[in-house]
Amino acid sequence: MRSNFLTFKIIAISILVALFWIGLLFITSLVSERQDYQRAFLKEIAQNNISPQTVISPYIRVPYNEQKNCLDEKKVAYLCTEEQWLYISADSTQWSSNFNVSDNTYKRTIYRAISYTANLMAKGVFQKPTLEKKDYQWDRAEIIFPVHDPRGLDTQPSLNMLNKTYAFEMSAQGSNSSGFDFMYVSAKKYPELINAIQNGFTFDLTANITGLGKFTLIPTSRSVTYQAKGNWADTKYSGQNLPFAKTSTPQQFTAQWKNIALGHQNISKLIDCDNNECIRQFSNGYFSQEPAYMGEPSQSIGLSTEFLESVNVYTQTDRAIKYGIVIIIITFACFFLFEVLKSLRIHPIQYSLVAMAQVVFFVLLLSISEYYAFAWAYFVAGIACVGLMSWYLYYVMKGFKAAGLFSIILSSLYAVMYMLLQSSGKTFLIGSIISFVLLTVVMFITRHIDWYQINNKPEQKLKSYTPPQA
Repeated sequence: MRSNFLTFKIIAISILVALFWIGLLFITSLVSERQDYQRAFLKEIAQNNISPQTVISPYIRVPYNEQKNCLDEKKVAYLCTEEQWLYISADSTQWSSNFNVSDNTYKRTIYRAISYTANLMAKGVFQKPTLEKKDYQWDRAEIIFPVHDPRGLDTQPSLNMLNKTYAFEMSAQGSNSSGFDFMYVSAKKYPELINAIQNGFTFDLTANITGLGKFTLIPTSRSVTYQAKGNWADTKYSGQNLPFAKTSTPQQFTAQWKNIALGHQNISKLIDCDNNECIRQFSNGYFSQEPAYMGEPSQSIGLSTEFLESVNVYTQTDRAIKYGIVIIIITFACFFLFEVLKSLRIHPIQYSLVAMAQVVFFVLLLSISEYYAFAWAYFVAGIACVGLMSWYLYYVMKGFKAAGLFSIILSSLYAVMYMLLQSSGKTFLIGSIISFVLLTVVMFITRHIDWYQINNKPEQKLKSYTPPQA
């Protein structure tokens, strides 16, 4: 029976590792379930209250009639009149936005949503347009300012030009079908705008807007500069262009963009949009001329600033669980080496109890981190589980010295795991170095072991587990 000690022990440990790996998968599903609750909460806010905001830089559109050949039902050609639109974009715009970001406005039980109030200001110039000979209907010309979700407007955005302030009006169709409310200032209501549109003008735009989590500005002018700042440190920038300068402190961020090509591209894409689905893509920050099922790759649109959670507890916990099986394997390996080196029997049930304590660590980590900072949750869960395992190992290993050594090993494992969680950019590098160090230590400790001799070791040399006497 003794001759198969090594083989049976390795098989038993392998089975236990597989079982606890399945247990960790169940905890991963629990994390996903809790994360789904959070996503459902955010989706409900977007449906019932406010959503991420996208605005398009102001542009002018002027209708005109054009004669063309049409076909009737019998495919006979006849002369018809079709309404077309002339789009005029600004020559330059200078945007600035000041964000007041908070996670206290929208919350339910343990779930919070990051929202913001943005004070938008823009200065711009429309040059005198170069026109073809068309039948332009200047009395129907409009200055357009599309806003994705008008529910987030505290007041009507206003345009200051010609020494007068004009308030943008809501479009009749709203934003349900196209994803934008094409707010407008009409020459039909203000006839003095006709001369300004025909000959060029300067303007100042102001808007106060509330949104959820992300803000996107889609420029349409020939050149654009944009500066964003606010009271939030964890920000993510995306879209057509990244800021050329950015700073971040614990309670403040600033970012600056400058480009001379995006506006022309975006106004061209907007002109090419011939259906609501195409325009709705703009509100979601991407553009694709083909339907999604055609497999056409989408392009990012606009200059986006996204406000992130300082620590997403579900993402962090899920990442920690991925290291869980490694910790269990290392712990079992240490037990096994201790058996080999010290000739001490450790029963598979004792292996299992220690592994169960490590699995419970992740349950504690998830539950505590939903209410308190992730670092504190990790510290409390780690202290609790390492303390429990250390107390238990004092009896398993028949003394304080061996139990203390394993306590140091376990504490080091949890400390290293926390370091890996916090250094996402260098995780692979750090993990590979640690793996090399661990392998070196194991090879050094076991360099004199005759593994064939273990199977032939006399039974009497093995110590049986005897609890210390009180």
